[in-house]
Order: sequence, then structure tokens, then C-alpha cells
Amino acid sequence: TPKKSNIKKTIDQREISMKETSSEIISSAKDYEKEKEQSVKAIALIRAYRIRGHLIANLDPLGLMERKYLDELHPSDHGFKKEDYNHNIYLNGYMDRKYATINEILSFLRSTYCSTIGAEYMHISDPVEKKWFRERMEKKENQLHFTDKGKKAILNKLVQAEGFERFLAVKFIGTKRFGIDGGESFIPALEQIIKRGGQLGVKEVKIGMPHRGRLNVLANLLQKTYKRILNEFIGEHYSSKDSTGDVKYHLGASSNRDFDGNLVHISLTENPSHLEAVDPVVLGQTRAKQFFHQDKKRQKVVPILIHGDAAFAGQGVVAECFAMSGVKGHSTGGTIHIIVNNQIGFTTSPRFARSSPYPSDIAKMVEAPILHVNGDDPEAVVHCARIAVEFRQKFNRDIVVDMICYRRFGHNEGDEPSFTQPIMYQKIKKHPSTLSVYAKKLIKEGTISEEEFTIMKTNFKNLLNEQFKTAKEYKPKLEWFEGVWSRYKPERGKDKRGITGVSIDKIRKIGEKITFIPQDFNVHPTIKKIYENKKKMFQTGKGFDWATAEQLAFATLLEEGYPVRLSGQDSGRGTFSQRHSVLRDQKNNNHYIPLNNISKKQKKFEVIDSLLSELAVLGFEYGYALSEPTTLVVWEAQYGDFANGAQVVIDQFVTSGERKWSRANGIVMLLPHGYEGQGPEHSSARLERFLQLCAQENIQVMNCTTPANYFHALRRQIHRDYRKPLIIMTPKSLLRHNICVSNIEDFSKENTIHRVLLDHADVGGYGLIKLKKDTEIRKVIMCSGKVYFDLIKAREKLKKNDVFFIRIEELYPFPVKTLAKHLKRFKKNTNFYWCQEEPQNMGAWNAARNYIEWTLDYIGSENPKVVYIGRNPAASPASGYQKKHLAQQEEIIEKVFKQ
Repeated sequence: TPKKSNIKKTIDQREISMKETSSEIISSAKDYEKEKEQSVKAIALIRAYRIRGHLIANLDPLGLMERKYLDELHPSDHGFKKEDYNHNIYLNGYMDRKYATINEILSFLRSTYCSTIGAEYMHISDPVEKKWFRERMEKKENQLHFTDKGKKAILNKLVQAEGFERFLAVKFIGTKRFGIDGGESFIPALEQIIKRGGQLGVKEVKIGMPHRGRLNVLANLLQKTYKRILNEFIGEHYSSKDSTGDVKYHLGASSNRDFDGNLVHISLTENPSHLEAVDPVVLGQTRAKQFFHQDKKRQKVVPILIHGDAAFAGQGVVAECFAMSGVKGHSTGGTIHIIVNNQIGFTTSPRFARSSPYPSDIAKMVEAPILHVNGDDPEAVVHCARIAVEFRQKFNRDIVVDMICYRRFGHNEGDEPSFTQPIMYQKIKKHPSTLSVYAKKLIKEGTISEEEFTIMKTNFKNLLNEQFKTAKEYKPKLEWFEGVWSRYKPERGKDKRGITGVSIDKIRKIGEKITFIPQDFNVHPTIKKIYENKKKMFQTGKGFDWATAEQLAFATLLEEGYPVRLSGQDSGRGTFSQRHSVLRDQKNNNHYIPLNNISKKQKKFEVIDSLLSELAVLGFEYGYALSEPTTLVVWEAQYGDFANGAQVVIDQFVTSGERKWSRANGIVMLLPHGYEGQGPEHSSARLERFLQLCAQENIQVMNCTTPANYFHALRRQIHRDYRKPLIIMTPKSLLRHNICVSNIEDFSKENTIHRVLLDHADVGGYGLIKLKKDTEIRKVIMCSGKVYFDLIKAREKLKKNDVFFIRIEELYPFPVKTLAKHLKRFKKNTNFYWCQEEPQNMGAWNAARNYIEWTLDYIGSENPKVVYIGRNPAASPASGYQKKHLAQQEEIIEKVFKQ
């Protein structure tokens, strides 16, 4: 048995040992908590740099951008003291490191996020995209690694960019060229996008850009010959006698470039001075080319949009294009945006040009990553361009490169910028060019010698001088009617309708297909009834309504091998519930499209319920038609007057594009039009505006009154051997009118489009009043559109058989010869009138009057002046009061039948 003293000693030792162990545990726990706290604080600091580091990056070549001190980017704001800076902190792989000191973390973060590149990507919600971008930035500390060959290639592009601008400035003093002086780095950046894109499977690139730097892009990227551009400055030749032409910094071009064995087709789309208006056009072209190349993954055709800083932030169409970027019917798989941010908009400073820190902030609406880069660091700009194309190809999403630079001269070369920006231009005058800055860097590091640099510049200048010597003799040619456009010669004024009729046997067979609904498909009862009525039309050959005629036109074209694309707000169903081209199963929401179930050989019918935009969507569809002449491309306005939301596209592209740029286009615009008491906003498609834009056979304007004529008009668009935009005033109440119908024979091969239609009572077969002989007709009323049906209804009621109606179906080109043939039927002293629903200052009156009076004079009428019947001139298209509307309609009727 042990002694008591030994037992006590053992117990005391154990107690001491337990106290020591407990103390160690407590100490260890405290250390752990402290280490954990340090880790959390370090991660917060890292995250702060990822989010906000760009705000203190060296982005502005002129040093004008305010780089505010941000507390959250300083370690002290996260609880670190100076003595903590060299202690290792556990990061557990965060920032790809297990341990790092604060000094190491700061060095890494500042070189990665605060150099001449600033990145914004933490707003991206997709974790995969965010991780990719983070790794792309951090794994190499965002360092730029270029071989000597790569650096010389960048330098060579800068020599070309600056040299070309200076050459033009010397040879054409004071002439507008909207040079890229101060932003030359974006030329090698574009080259990099296309080169790297070719390596990643890109076969075609569509570019849209404003006037600034355009000549440089044409020459040094698309390789439009210097001789040709110099010829445009000299102004010796016109492209054709019919062309009005455009200024040289609006023109486009296309070419094939070989990059390391990868052939890439590049095209630059023509654009007006209306900034950003070309954006949706380029996107539409891209989508069409993706369809042409069967590029379902959207990897082969890539759009690049180049913007100015003020326009990118200020023009609403930019936001509309971003809104389209992820929409099924308009997605192009991502756009690469480059902002040439010269920190000024004409004379407006950034603080007055936007409410956000950067012009690029609008891109965050679609979570597009943004790379801000200093334009005086060409390698950084090219590096960002490479990241941009890799991100786009990886994730099929938009990305923005915001290149901060400056504009060395005024808005144009004759402008004095120091009137409004004196401080900025004092700095610019002292600031060396990007080429000088970069060449100095390469010479200092030994990549090239001073002599090599001088030789590069001299050789390029000699090349330009040689091109200048023969520029005057250069003769341009029409290049846009090659390739897919080679079948569509420029129109020469002949009435080439093409074969628009279809055999009755074929019509009936197609009718069976487009009215078929699968037995197991639970269609809505109302729509089922509509389709049963359609079946009866094909079975009986009678009573074809507007929607069925349209469906038949689309179906026959699809079956003949021509794709059809219909886009607009609510176009699938139709604003007036008339189309129902997409059927929905009422139990499971599956859809069935009859027009895509005609035959195995047919082409695709694409119907898109577009986003609530007119400008971007019409621009997109115009661009689609620009690249796909074999596709019937149709844009439909929800109501005709909404088309004025796309007025820029209508004025600058649709109605004038061919005469300015020799770019033909076959887009169809459907604009619901007609006075039914719906008020100022839902009555008029502003027909008068389209007619005012008509000249040089630039467009076609129709106001059809029969389903068959509408059918032939749509088919004529494809079967002609040239392309012209077609604007159709489409009906609303006539969609279900008992007389506004056609018979199966009207669609047959024996029939075609009618630019003038005679009175139903004259044709017979409609149970209408029998008219007097031509020699006894008292009044001949010419009109267009829905008003005709109001007039024949009133005539039946009043039993006036001495009034004859003639419908002008095609208002431009005006059918003078056809009208003359019909007017000769009547006595020379017959009175001729023009009747319309629209106010006198609107509608077709002012356009039609001159044509009609010329026709009356031509046929020797004793009354060569046509008399107007319609509403009085008005500021608003229509009354919002139903009672007033009806009274005005009644007044028109009274005047028509007045003795």
C-alpha cells in the first residue's frame, strides 16, 4: 500500500499537468480564433479589390480621371495594423495560395486589378463565369506576356494607324476624316480579336462602328486599298448614276483575311451619323449569317460593336440591344463591345454625358463583364481584346472593353476643341502619341532598335505615296451584288412581278397541312373553330380571309424552299387575335406550329414575339434581310403608329440605304392602319410619312384591300429578281369583314398582284347594286384602304348607282399607266375625286394628287383637277371621342354621295 505522502504528491502532479494542458488548449483556441479572424479579414480585403480595384487603376493616359482614395482598399479598413503586414495569413487556396502576408496580398491585388487594366466581373451571378474570369485575371496576375514577334506586330499596326491618319491630314488639309488620333490602340485590338477568334472557330465577323476611326479600320483591318480610300477623298468617281452616295466615313466594306491558316470573312456595315443606330442592324446580319452557316452554337459568326463613350451611355438603342442579347429570337451568342472612350462627346464632358461612373455601366443590366484599359498601353488593350473573344466564345455572352484614351483634335479636323475643353487640350498638346510611347518602351527593352522603327515608318509612308499617285484613276465597282446577292441585280424600273400565283391543286394540298391539328393536341376551343373555318375555305374555295391568305403565302414560299421570318410584338397570335401561328396545348403548354409541318423539304418558319422595342427590333430585322435575300423577313408593328419609334431605322436605312450605299433589302413592314374610332394612337400608321420618303423607286408602299392581293404582294417580294423594302398598311376591322375575302382562284397561277382594283359592283358576283353605264357615271372616287368598304356599304344603303370606286392598291411606285387605262372608260367631263379617312395633311392625298392629275391630263380629261374628300387638316391623326369619329365618318360619306 503506498504511503499517504506519495499519493498526495501524485495527485498534485496530475493537477499541475491538467492545468498546463488546459492552458495550452485555451491558448490554442485563442490563436485559432485570431487566425480565423485574420483569414476572414484578408478575404474581405481581396474581395474589395476584386470589386473596387478598378476605381484606382491607372486607366487615363491624360490623368484626368479622378482616382479617389478608397478606405475599403486599405488594410486598416479591415482591421489590420502595420505590424500585421508581414505575418503569414491562412487563405486556404483563396487567391490560389495557402498562406500569404498582407504585403504579398496587396502587391498581387494591385498588379492584378489596379494596373493599366481594371476589371468588373463580380456582378456576374453565374459562378462558373465568375470563376473563369477571376482565374483569367489572377492566375497570371493579369500580366502581359508577348513575344518579340507579337510586340512588333502591335507596333506595326500602330505605325499603320498613326501613319495613315497623318498622311490624310497632310494630303487633305481641313477635310473631315474623323480620325482615331489618340485611340490608335484599338486597331491592333481588333486585329487580335479576329486572329484569336479564328483560332477559336470564328469564320465570319460582323462589325458596326461610328464615323470616328472608320477609315482606319477600313484600311488597316479590312484591307480596303489605300488607293480606293484616297480616291474617295479626291472625289473623281461615283459608284453609279442612280446613287446619291454617302460620305466616306459612313461606307462599309468586306474582305477575307487569313490568320495563321484560319480564313475569316470580315465585313463592316455602313452606318449613318445617327450614333448606335447601326448596332441592331449588325446583330441582325450576324443572326442571318449564323442561320446561313447552320451555326446553332453561334460560334462561327461573331458581332463586334464599336462605340463612343457618350453614345454608349446616351443612346437608348444600346440598352434595347442588350435587352435582345439573351432573347431566343434575337440572340447572337454574345457581342464583343469596344468603347473608344475619348472622354468627350463632341464638346460635352463626361460629367454632363452620363449619371454613372463609366459609360459601360449600362452593360451591367445583362451582367456583362467589363474591362477598363488604358489606351496608351497597347499591350494591355490587346490583352483585353484577347480575353474578350475568349469569354464570348466560351460563354456566348456579351462583354465590354472600355478603352480610355483621348481625341487629339476636335470633333472633326476643322474644329477647335480648346473653346470648351481648354485644360484637356493643353494636356493633349504636350502628350506624346501612343505610337511614340510604345516605340520608346520597345527600344528601351531592346525589342527593336531606333533604326528599325524609323524604317517601319518610312516604308509605310512610301507605300501611301505610291498609292496616292494612282488614286485618281481608280474606278470603283459594285461589290455588294456578289456572293449570295449575285442573283439580285440592281432594279432598273421594269415591272418585274415574278410568278406569284400557285396551282389550285397545290393550294388545296398545302391547305390540308396548315389547317391540320394533331388529335392528341388539346387546342383551345375558339382556335379549333377558327381552324375548322379555314378548312372550309380550302374545301369550298370561298371566303379566304386575310390571315389565311397570309398563312398560305408563307406556306407556299416555305414549301418552295424560302425561309420565312416574322417578328414583332405579339406576332405569334397577332395583335387582333387573327393569326394564331403558334398553337398552345391547353393542358401542358406544348406548342405546335402548322407552318413548320408542311413537308420534309420545306424551309423553316420562324415566328418571334419580340421584346417591347421598335427601333432595335426593326433594325435587327433590316439587318437580317440585308444578309439573307432568299428569306422573307417580315416585321410587324403592334399598331402602325408605333413604327415611329423606329423612325431612325426607317429614314436612315430602310428608305435610303440602297441609294446611299448600294445595299438592297427586301424587308416587309406590316403596319396596322385604319380609322375605327380607336383614337389618335391606334388609327394611323402615318402613311403620309412613308409616301413623303418615296423617290427613285426606293421602296414599295401598299394599302391592300383583298387577301389575295396581300398574298401576291408577299410572294412577289421573293420571286422578283431584285429586292426592295415593302411597306404594307394592314387592316384591323377588315380582318373579319364579309366582303374583304378572296376565292381560291384569286391565288392561282392565272392571277397576280393588282396595283389597281376596280369596284366590286363593276366586277360582279357580290350581290351589290348594279352600276350605271360608264358614260352615265357621275363621280369616280379614287381611294385606298379600308375607307372603300365604308363607301360601298353607304352606296348600298343610299342606292346610288352613278358613283364608281377605284382602289389604288400600290401607292408607290404609283400605277400611272394602269390607272390611265381605267380612267379612259369614263366621259371626259366626269368629275374625279380622292377620298380618304385621314386628315387632309395626312394619308395618301398629297402624294397621290400629283400622280392622278398628271394621269387625268394625260388622258385628256376636261376636269384634270382631282377634288379632295376627307377629314380637315389636323394636328392629331384621329379623334379620341367615338361620337366625333362617327360624325366625321358620316360627313365623308355625305360629301361622296352629294349631288
